[in-house]
Amino acid sequence: MPLFLLVLLASFAGFRVQEGGVACQIFESGAGSFDPVSQQVSLCPKVALQRGRSLAEVARHEFFHAVQHQFQREQGFLPDSLLTPLVRQFMDDGEVMAVLSLYPEAEVNSELEARLASRWLPNAVVAAGLLAGALVVEPERAGAIGSMRAYLLTR
Repeated sequence: MPLFLLVLLASFAGFRVQEGGVACQIFESGAGSFDPVSQQVSLCPKVALQRGRSLAEVARHEFFHAVQHQFQREQGFLPDSLLTPLVRQFMDDGEVMAVLSLYPEAEVNSELEARLASRWLPNAVVAAGLLAGALVVEPERAGAIGSMRAYLLTR
């Protein structure tokens, strides 16, 4: 699934996407960010390219944080007993140390999980998570999907 379809489906689920913007200026070393309050993903293409990441990978990473948020799993879906061996086997020690030193302790697992997910999960799986999440969250926060859900449930 192309990136534009992931972004389109994310918009149906109630998320906005911005290229550049304030988030890229505030987090100068970040390739993207997710703001759960505004339901917005910011993508910073210049930083992504400098870090050797594709914009699709950065988008999957940030949208995966959105899925975590939708399902109220801000600490991640995977238990430590599964996440730890996956991180040890599939992530570079320098990257893990950067996450451990740059992120608050409460966000470390979700960040590591999102990094793994952005590398392994295709756009279609992340989009499906966003759409499924839109079916379970409050309608006013879930975009077109939530509006349809609210309409159907009130009938």
